[in-house]
Amino acid sequence: MAESEETGATPWRRTADTLEAGLTAWARSQRGSAATITDLRTPESGMSNDTVLFRLDGDPLVARLAPAPGAPYPTFPTYDLDLECRAMGIVRAATDVPVPEVVHLERSPTWLGAPFTVVRAIDGVVPSDSPNYLMDPNGWFLQGTPSDWARMEHSTIAVLAELHRIPDDASTAFLRPDTTGATALARQLAYQRSYYEWARDGRRIPVLERALDVLGATLPANERSVLNWGDSRPGNIIYRDFEPVAVLDWEMATVGPPEVDVAWTTFFQQFFGWMATQYGAPAVPAMFDRAATAATYEGLSGVALDDLAWYEAFGGLRLGIILTRMSLRSFSYGMGQPPADADDLVVFAPLLERLLAAL
Repeated sequence: MAESEETGATPWRRTADTLEAGLTAWARSQRGSAATITDLRTPESGMSNDTVLFRLDGDPLVARLAPAPGAPYPTFPTYDLDLECRAMGIVRAATDVPVPEVVHLERSPTWLGAPFTVVRAIDGVVPSDSPNYLMDPNGWFLQGTPSDWARMEHSTIAVLAELHRIPDDASTAFLRPDTTGATALARQLAYQRSYYEWARDGRRIPVLERALDVLGATLPANERSVLNWGDSRPGNIIYRDFEPVAVLDWEMATVGPPEVDVAWTTFFQQFFGWMATQYGAPAVPAMFDRAATAATYEGLSGVALDDLAWYEAFGGLRLGIILTRMSLRSFSYGMGQPPADADDLVVFAPLLERLLAAL
């Protein structure tokens, strides 16, 4: 099973004791009355779902639960487990990208109050977001060497190069956003605009509206479209000896230019570096540089990428909307108060402004 750092109390998460009876009942419906659930744990991981680690008759498994119906401020308007499983199935069949094996898709909310998927557990470690793996002196990542980090960087980029061999064709049509636009990239931007309108819950966040305007005015004429992982970053990969052994979290899968996935990775490196500066932490290790990452990707795939500046700003918009939604959820549970300046909902607003100013 992947080792996951715990980040503290999050009251919206379902706990092991509230899930054990339902999971046991589900297991017995699948394997008979003698089925047993042991080692049940609910790590503090994921922004939009709950993860449950357990053993079923000794087999290590992981369940991924859709948000509970009626829970305040879900991260996304819909949570489509069928889409995730179909995307993972395509990736497993068409590439060497290591994707967990789905052993069950439970569409009924009968057992746990919401649909869920079950996959086989995979041993390894996952880079933590909190505390951030690039800044945690006691974490596994900083116990590695520069050679380890270089191997991790190269092998992570290789995952993207391999994944992007899957073209946007009839098999991936279900991943296309239900928006209009002349290109897949234009449709992704249109989706983000509609996502923002839903996520803001009646508020106006000026920095995100500026981002939508600037990105719309500077939209690249990029007509390429391949399968996009959507949440393409080390925090969604299980590593073993600093190399990927499982690629996780396909809820944001879509289709579009390969630059969208690559820039999500390079943007997050900038984001974590910016956060380190804000908190007075040591500089994060130099990895996933924009130009160097693009060069490595081209060497692996034979595909030359556009300059990633626009796509990194697009990544900033996407993360800004997600973090806004997460902040509103926290406030609904009494964890803090909405700020006087709505831009403060986007904790990295100065970084996003800097990325936009460069376009």
